[in-house]
Amino acid sequence: MFAKIKELAGRAAGIYKYYSDKRFTTVAGTLVYFFLMSLAPFLFWLSLFFGDVDLNSLSSFALFNAIMPILKELQSSAVSATSGAGIVLMITTLYSSTNFFYHLRRSGEIIYDGKFKKGGIKLRLTSLGLIIVTAILIAGAVGAVVAGEQILRMVMNAYMSQFVICSVALVITVLVAALMNIFICPYKISFKDVIPGSLFTVLLWLLCAGGFAVYMYFANPVKLYGKIASVIVFLLWCYLMMNSFVIGVIYNGRHNVKLKHALNPS
Repeated sequence: MFAKIKELAGRAAGIYKYYSDKRFTTVAGTLVYFFLMSLAPFLFWLSLFFGDVDLNSLSSFALFNAIMPILKELQSSAVSATSGAGIVLMITTLYSSTNFFYHLRRSGEIIYDGKFKKGGIKLRLTSLGLIIVTAILIAGAVGAVVAGEQILRMVMNAYMSQFVICSVALVITVLVAALMNIFICPYKISFKDVIPGSLFTVLLWLLCAGGFAVYMYFANPVKLYGKIASVIVFLLWCYLMMNSFVIGVIYNGRHNVKLKHALNPS
């Protein structure tokens, strides 16, 4: 058991060194930028198709607790924008909403040093398809959490129902991380191949969420940042989460036999 823990610690240290040496924090920062550029347009289309989705249901996912205020603010603006939206706004927001997935794949080509790059138009259309799927999944997940919570509380006590909901939320989080790992990789890779790095990513996400909870409890960001405190907290949250994801991608690349040829430590 001790030998296994030591091996895992060695792997984690090696990944961090490689991550630091290759300066992949820059890739994570770029992804944060395009995530922010895509978020408001995505919420616009989510609201356009599904109305005012109750994002409070996402509080079942511990990762979102620290940023719920700004998510609600962005959603409120998106709902307002859908009223009387013109064709130009709809086209530009649709294009902008694909930026994150588009650059996610491009970042994968950098991380894996991919040689088989998809064409820009094809990749943009794939990103559009993912945006539609993501919107449907989020609306479905929110509806399922609300309905599931009501049903579970009818057959079990509040603590057990919350445990079941949190467990399902954790499984969904792992699936999201795995799908992002598959999409970012420019090589053909199976779902099974990305599970180790996805679990590592989710572990880091949960640690970051726990750290944020402690930070928000003891610190007072408003004192330091004033009215833009929620924006600063949101940016920091995005940066840590994206770094955690990129580290998980590197873990898959370094410890998956199929991908070792693409991602070699220097």
